[in-house]
Amino acid sequence: MKIAVFSDVHSSYLKMLAVFADMEKYGIDHYICLGDIIGYGDQPEETIQLLMSKKVVSVRGNHELAMFDPEYLELFPKSIKQPLLDNIAAISNASVRYLEETPAYLELENCHFVHGTPPDKITTYIHDVTDYYLKSIFNNSDKQVFFTGHTHELVLITYKDRNFYRRRIKENCIIHLGDDRKYLLNVGSIGFSRDDFEESKYAVYDTEKKELMIRMVKE
Repeated sequence: MKIAVFSDVHSSYLKMLAVFADMEKYGIDHYICLGDIIGYGDQPEETIQLLMSKKVVSVRGNHELAMFDPEYLELFPKSIKQPLLDNIAAISNASVRYLEETPAYLELENCHFVHGTPPDKITTYIHDVTDYYLKSIFNNSDKQVFFTGHTHELVLITYKDRNFYRRRIKENCIIHLGDDRKYLLNVGSIGFSRDDFEESKYAVYDTEKKELMIRMVKE
């Protein structure tokens, strides 16, 4: 089974379209979005309809949380809140329902998917939690591979023998997974990169080969 994982689309319709075109090469069985479908960008309806047409399953991002939680929305600065409000005003009822049905996290095969930090934190950045917290997550879960978004930065964390190894990824690559360790991949973003490079990022996890393929796509 091949699972494509991406995050933080932020209404970047053309970038998402280019990523789907790249994904066609790899025979994807499941598409999973790690949230923040809306916000920042200016094509929310086209973006959501594209995800729906591809049968993408998404977890809830903090921008979707803000859409349905007025108290959380008020925490956003005006520069972030206004584009989100513009997005909300522009989308159809069907798109609202799609966003409304997003869960806090998903599990599939040996994987755990969440926007912020496992197991179910939507608003917490992975780089803001302690190693002790991550050890607890890894040691108490039967899942081997964890996928997160939210930071817009592409980072791989490997956990083995109570030690962490962190790696910034800056190019297309294939990572072979060992059975004796656990992995957390922050997949970066489709839109509004915070890495040193502007390409959209996504990952393909091959559950049979136990491989993670990292892809970077120019619009």
